[in-house]
Amino acid sequence: MKIELNHLSKTEGHGSFKGSLLEGQIAEAKMISNEGARLVEGMLLGRQFSDAPVITARICGICPVVHVLTAVKAMEAAMGVKVSAQTIKMRELLEHAQIVHSHGLHLFFLSLPDFVNIDNNLRLIKQFPREAKAAIKVREFGTKIVKAVGGRIVHPLAVEVGGFKRLPDKKDLEAILGIYDETLEAAWTVAKVFQKLKFPEFGRKTDYFSLQTAKDYAVYDGDVVSWSGKKIKPAEFLAHIEELHEINDVVKRAHWNKKAFMVGALARIHNNSAYLSPEAKKAWKGFGIKLPTWNTTYNVAAQAVELVNSVEKCGAILRELLKTPFGPAKNHYHVKAGKGVGAVEAPRGTLYHYYEVDDQGKIINCNIITPTAQFLNNLEEDLKVFIPEVAGLSDAERDRRLKILIRAYDPCFSCATH
Repeated sequence: MKIELNHLSKTEGHGSFKGSLLEGQIAEAKMISNEGARLVEGMLLGRQFSDAPVITARICGICPVVHVLTAVKAMEAAMGVKVSAQTIKMRELLEHAQIVHSHGLHLFFLSLPDFVNIDNNLRLIKQFPREAKAAIKVREFGTKIVKAVGGRIVHPLAVEVGGFKRLPDKKDLEAILGIYDETLEAAWTVAKVFQKLKFPEFGRKTDYFSLQTAKDYAVYDGDVVSWSGKKIKPAEFLAHIEELHEINDVVKRAHWNKKAFMVGALARIHNNSAYLSPEAKKAWKGFGIKLPTWNTTYNVAAQAVELVNSVEKCGAILRELLKTPFGPAKNHYHVKAGKGVGAVEAPRGTLYHYYEVDDQGKIINCNIITPTAQFLNNLEEDLKVFIPEVAGLSDAERDRRLKILIRAYDPCFSCATH
């Protein structure tokens, strides 16, 4: 029995799936990126360190902010550049805004259609008009922040090594804070839709990796931790992760000590639920999911909770930034040779950038490990368990349930094929 999903719509980039059963046993479960080789890492070699955030932002149009932030953090680590508390706070604001507009898109327009069995998004909007408006409202809130702080919505340019090229206008931040209450209400509207859904009964034990700090829901900084109790610095992660490059595969997969693992919203909830915002804690309680859970379709539920969480975190940061006058836009530094790793939580999971620069600031080595490249092996292991459970259904119903699982991961084939 062969199963093929030749074009996975409603994902970032182009991907497909091939699976097969032989005498009731799984024989193959393979996620395939249909993107062409992009060779971004090779493109960076020989360029100035300042080119890294500009070029890597082009890896993805949905989450360019996180590539900019991770590249800049890696360069700051390589050259020993310290940044101000103000810079960190503004970058955290950017990252939460990135999560808001990415999750808002994925939850309503990409993932919900599978659960309610509506293929056409125009029909989806007609059936859920209030919720559609809410999803658009939260996305606009996120993009307004990215534009105000990052300089523009797609491929922002204001972030640079040492801080920012320029600081946002406080009037713009005040205007965004003025729509905070209605945005939080809209985020709740989206979350409540998912609280009412019936999730597939499924489970396969895995490990959950994310950043973690001792004071907040980590998105910009922290140690790398796992649900099983591992804790290391981001730079040490590269010593444990094994990148696998199979023949005819344009994606470098990743194993942690030869095992598949999970990153993303559900991983962050497992490791950081104590630091969710007050409203997000209520949203998570509303799902009634007990931790640990091995049902990775709940990644969608976790995204809905993070939507509320990041809106609330944005509001708190905006209020804090507006309390006092802004300091300098960036700290001064000297270019010097070094090696550095940056790690930031992208909407789909932890993103890593590694750079080595010479004493002139030219990039002589680099490596980018994206969330999708990390979780593809875990997704395939899930599918090997899930396919036999749905094999007896009609082709249409089987494919719908497979898409629920695949799209719950929120794969970004553009990032994976970098």
